[in-house]
Amino acid sequence: MTNLQAAVGLGQVERMEPIVARKRWMAAVYTEPLKGIPGLKLPIERPWARNVYWMYAVELEQAAGLNASHFAQKLQEREDQIRLFFIGMHAQPVLRDRGLFEGEEYLVADKISRQGLYLPSGIALSESQLDQVCEAVRKVLT
Repeated sequence: MTNLQAAVGLGQVERMEPIVARKRWMAAVYTEPLKGIPGLKLPIERPWARNVYWMYAVELEQAAGLNASHFAQKLQEREDQIRLFFIGMHAQPVLRDRGLFEGEEYLVADKISRQGLYLPSGIALSESQLDQVCEAVRKVLT
């Protein structure tokens, strides 16, 4: 790590608590209106783990009748910036090209990468912007 990278990193560490508080607030703004939408699984927290909601990840259940790619396309038609889940290490082209994971299956990782996506989660988003995303999700799924 260079001195410049270290300085930027230390500056971010000093801002960590306000950033995490903002991310947790954003998650609450998303969770309340999205609760109970059929076919949509929301992030959960366990008593032993505090979610910092780096990204607000949702997963579509089979009952939704859409995969994440189609769902994202419908939301992007409404001008919402949606990001698909990352693909598993076993599906990364650079690793597959090297023959890694050959003959192996990771069914859960594959399912999540097909059915999961991230809702917009930049810390500069306003509550009204978050509400617009929730409304778009509701319209696409109900």
